[in-house]
Amino acid sequence: MKHSIITLVVLVLAAPAFAADHEVRAGIEAANAELAAAVRAGDAEAAGSCYTEDAQLLPPNSPPVEGRAAIAVSWQGMMEAIKGLELETLEVFGQGDVVSEVGSYKLHGSDGQELDHGKYVVVWKKKGSDWKLHRDIFNTSVPPADQSPDG
Repeated sequence: MKHSIITLVVLVLAAPAFAADHEVRAGIEAANAELAAAVRAGDAEAAGSCYTEDAQLLPPNSPPVEGRAAIAVSWQGMMEAIKGLELETLEVFGQGDVVSEVGSYKLHGSDGQELDHGKYVVVWKKKGSDWKLHRDIFNTSVPPADQSPDG
């Protein structure tokens, strides 16, 4: 009986933390939906506005892109080929106004074909009531094409 009461007290005290975790994840998923909508619309400015002013985009095979304005320009270039973005949150970790997210992505072209798929890690910062991407790194899960002279 004593063990059941202790378990109940722990669950009651932990409930607000579980609710906060759910709210944080929901906020991040909503921010991801906003970014995906900007990509579908071809709106690089809207994509850039999903980031903090001092954000860094860390794309593969490229130097870091620093700052919201530069990230919008980078998205503009990517949107020449990318017409769709799917993001799936796999894990949200942290507390307070800074959390990290691990997820997977798919990029689609104009006819809906998959251009790439992979994984990402984002450090999010809460600005007011909104979550903004602060550090965004991603890389493909597609094996490189055989680039040997025989392949």
